[in-house]
Amino acid sequence: MIDFTPEAKRKFDEYLLRMRFSMQGRRSVETDEVEQNVVEHVQAALAGVPSPVGQERLSEVLTQLGPPERWLPEDERPAWRRWAHRFMTGPEDWRLAYISLAVTILMIVFLPVGGILLLLPGYLVSRAYVELLGDRGEPLGARKWLVLPPIVLLMVGLAGAALFAPAGAIGAILSEIGLRELGWDWDSRAERMRIFTGILSIAVGAYWVALSAVFALLLRPFRALFLPVTTNLRRGHAWALTVAGAIVSGLGAVLLYVF
Repeated sequence: MIDFTPEAKRKFDEYLLRMRFSMQGRRSVETDEVEQNVVEHVQAALAGVPSPVGQERLSEVLTQLGPPERWLPEDERPAWRRWAHRFMTGPEDWRLAYISLAVTILMIVFLPVGGILLLLPGYLVSRAYVELLGDRGEPLGARKWLVLPPIVLLMVGLAGAALFAPAGAIGAILSEIGLRELGWDWDSRAERMRIFTGILSIAVGAYWVALSAVFALLLRPFRALFLPVTTNLRRGHAWALTVAGAIVSGLGAVLLYVF
């Protein structure tokens, strides 16, 4: 076995990973057989090169072999892989990332006239790109700055809506009940603010406690939807929401019954 420098070994491993990815779904040839042929060809080409073999010398051999995607004929690839391959290979390997960035820019430019509708297409392109790189064993690297914005924007938007929209509506309804049905004294502005804030805090806190239970149950699909942003998301974050809800409800109770 040829001894590579760390950089050369990483490059060769990436080449083999891309080859395996392109071979998925091939019916006529076994992936292991093709990989073994590639390894033997590289070993034969580098047999007389002093060890450890550097990245520059290895690149010359891999260039002679051609791109790793060449091992699978076009007509044997699944349709979705043929489509993705046209974007992911060729002169450069950032095409889907650039498409994601372009959609994000268009969304911002046309925001006043419905640009927000482009958020979902941008998210889908970004997630497809992240998934493809994951299949190929490649890190996002610098491409994360082009790909992650739509994922982050959609995640923050959905999380914000889930946290605050229903809570505000519940607080407003409860305030109306207190005013009309319970006969609270609303003559004083300070008293009005105290009662409203107390009711709203209790409602928001109780809602967050309930939401934390739902979040804990749906943690896995939520994390999968927004990878790689949610890679480190754990059930402890659901407990943090439970604690926050209990604290907010407690503060509301203090406003209503102590002051």
